[in-house]
Formats: sequence, C-alpha cells, structure tokens
Amino acid sequence: MPSEFQVQYLDSDNKLVKKVITSNSSAEIERSIQELGGDVLSVIEKKSSSFNILIGDPVKLQQKTNFIQQLKTMLASGVSLVQGLEIALQQINNQHFKTAIEAIILDIKQGSDFSVAMKKHPKIFDNISVAMVEAGERGGALDKMLEELEKTLKKDVEINDSIKKATRYPKIVGSIMLLSMYVVITKVIPTFTGILTSSGTEIPMLTQIILSLGDTLDAFGLYLLFIIALIFFIYKYALRTVSGKAFFDQAALKNPIFKKITVSAINLRFTKICGTLLTYGVPLKEALVVAKNVAENTVYKDAIDKIIQDIDSGKPITTSAKEAEVFSEYLCSMI
Repeated sequence: MPSEFQVQYLDSDNKLVKKVITSNSSAEIERSIQELGGDVLSVIEKKSSSFNILIGDPVKLQQKTNFIQQLKTMLASGVSLVQGLEIALQQINNQHFKTAIEAIILDIKQGSDFSVAMKKHPKIFDNISVAMVEAGERGGALDKMLEELEKTLKKDVEINDSIKKATRYPKIVGSIMLLSMYVVITKVIPTFTGILTSSGTEIPMLTQIILSLGDTLDAFGLYLLFIIALIFFIYKYALRTVSGKAFFDQAALKNPIFKKITVSAINLRFTKICGTLLTYGVPLKEALVVAKNVAENTVYKDAIDKIIQDIDSGKPITTSAKEAEVFSEYLCSMI
C-alpha cells in the first residue's frame, strides 16, 4: 500500500529539494532520485500514532539510517560536523531523536568527540555505530566510515524487513491454529462427549485425556499465562546481568541447533568490522578492540580479548583464533 514520504535530496544542480512523495517504499524513491542524478539526504515515512505520543516515539532503524546518510553527504560536501548535525537536526521529526542530537551537538561544541557524545545515547546509537564513528575519527576518514555505517544499517533494514515478511504468515497461521485448538478442546469436544455419555457410549481414552486437558486449561489457563509471562520476564532480566548473559551465550554455542547459526553470525560480523577498519588504515589491534566492543556474545568478546593479549605477547593471531571456539576453520585459514 503506497505511503507518503517526506523527502530531501540534492538535485543534479546540487540544489536542496524538499517534497512529499507517495510511493510503495523508501528504496523505490531513492532509486528514482538517483536515476535522475540526485543525491538522497533523507526519506522519512509520514506516520502519526496516538500510542506513540503516550509512550514516546521510539527511534526506528530507518530513521537512524536516514540520519547517517544525510550526515555522510554533508561531510563529503565539505560541511563541518557541527553544521552537518544542525542541518540534519532540522529534518528529524522524532522528538526523542531530536533531543539526543541536540545534546550531541552541545557536547561537540564543548569539546567532546562525536563518538563520545554518541555513547551517552545507547538506546539510539548501538555499539557498532559508536565504534565505527570512533574509528573514522581516529583515521581521519569520518565521512568514509559513515558511508560504511550507512551500508551496514541499510543491510540491517533489509534483513529486518525480510524477517517480518517471512514470519508474518506463519505467525497468523500459528495464532489461528492455537485459538482453534483451544476452542475445540474446551468447547467442541466436551459438547460431543456429553452427547456420548447421555447415550451410554464409552468414551475413548484419548478423548478422556483431551477432556482433562480442556478442564485444566479452563481452570488454570490464567495461571498458565501468568507463569509463561513470569518466565519471559525472568529471562529478560537474566540477560541484563553479567552472569545471566554469559550463561545464555555459552548455551547458544553449545546447543547443536543454534551453534552453527551463532558462529556464522559471529564470523560475519567479525570479518565485516575488521575488514572495514583495516581497509581505512586502522591498526589491527585497534580493529580487534572495536570488534570486541561491538560483540554481543560474551564468549566471542572473551575470545577476542584473549587474541589481543596473545598479540601483545608475540603469539601469532592465527594460532589464537584457532584456539577459540567461535571462529570457523575457514576464517582461521584466511587470517
């Protein structure tokens, strides 16, 4: 279904253009503008929600991508960092996001680095965003690192969209099936059972088990939902603790079902970050520190920390990588 987008771009004459465009997706708009020789600054979908007004509008990944894209374009055009941030600020509609950028601008004017100012807003800028900006500042190639960050964020947007599309139908079907099973177990089967009982027919064992299950759901359904919700909140709380996070990270690597997926994701993130940083002249040790800082898995973080220590002691990085459980044989052979 087409939506309205607030679009800003530089046309082929390098003039700033602001307009509202109706399209099926932001990617379609970007493609059309680029075909005409323009340079997209921001594409923001126009949405309003009373629910967001009540709880505070969260900053979406697409909004962050637009911000990084616009800032990258400004810096590449020779605009200073503060000026670029101030221009980008004018195009932000999300109040929470706008407040954060205003604070970042103030911090930079007071002498803070961009990456240090970003760290104060972890709900908006994750570790990888901060780390890549920090690497860009160190290497004197902030605009180039912002371009790489933009590519990373766009890829994340595409992946998230693909996951949503792929899981939407199974979620709907699964919900309908669960609801149907509940109705059949608690309403339909008991009705037919009553008819069979009144006629003197013996009820099969399987039907009796299903009836018992239905009675249990009727009597303790709310308690069951409460227990499930409690387990979920305990799990979420445990992930926020050091010991809990370490436990689940280790479990993910030991579980034969999730290990392959986890290791593949770790290797992909490691090679992308280190490869990008090394390309722009960041020393190996600093690249490893950045990779460690953006790591989400504590086992992976500890493994990189061990590699850094081994490098300091003169041990080959290939040997250290092979000793860790989170790097594939192929990756170790390529180092």
